Amino acid sequence: MTIEGAISVKAAINGKKREVSKVYINKTKKTKDFNYIRKIARLNDIPVMELGPEELLEYLKGKSHGGVGAEVLSRKNDEFNDGDIFYLDGIEDPFNLGYALRTLYAFGFMNVLLSQRDYSGMEAQLFKSSAGAYDMLNIKVAGNAPEEIRKYKENGYRLYGLYRGDDSKDIFEESFGQKSLIMLGGEKRGISSELLELCDDYLFIPYGSDFRNALNACGALDVTATLLFKQRKK
Repeated sequence: MTIEGAISVKAAINGKKREVSKVYINKTKKTKDFNYIRKIARLNDIPVMELGPEELLEYLKGKSHGGVGAEVLSRKNDEFNDGDIFYLDGIEDPFNLGYALRTLYAFGFMNVLLSQRDYSGMEAQLFKSSAGAYDMLNIKVAGNAPEEIRKYKENGYRLYGLYRGDDSKDIFEESFGQKSLIMLGGEKRGISSELLELCDDYLFIPYGSDFRNALNACGALDVTATLLFKQRKK
């Protein structure tokens, strides 16, 4: 797979989540950013092809590569640390998913569990939309989400689902458990009923108006991550 752009290439090399087999770079560019890419590629024994602008077009097909790209392999599942976990269920659009990953990385939440699907065809877009965060996070794809999440519950995680129901609690009044696993669903289907049954608590985001529709997944995630970050800082 080919990824393009300085942010994506730096994340792929520094994140060490995948093999980077080759870097393509515009030989006329000697900026600090480009020289940094040359340096980290050399330190990681990654071949660098110094090419002219026209030659570069043979390898980089996008319009926003900015003069640098790389050949990489797909990433594998990571191991999680003991921190909080966010499970993103059915966020299918690569741009929305990338924005969500960017938010989580910015707030320091490193463990992301994704619903089962083949993400390989959207990885180049995820690099872009996440501003490289895709390769800085610990990411697992759940083969069997209920079974996987049940294991975390058995290991002391408290499970929260963002869900508007009769038993849901105001998220702004919630004091999150020491180890929390928070589930958010995509706009089309939300969180599956099988996963909702595993939750210890349902949470909803109250509005300051009479708005009747749900926030999109990224908006709900922004609120949740901000609130949890604030509590964890205390």
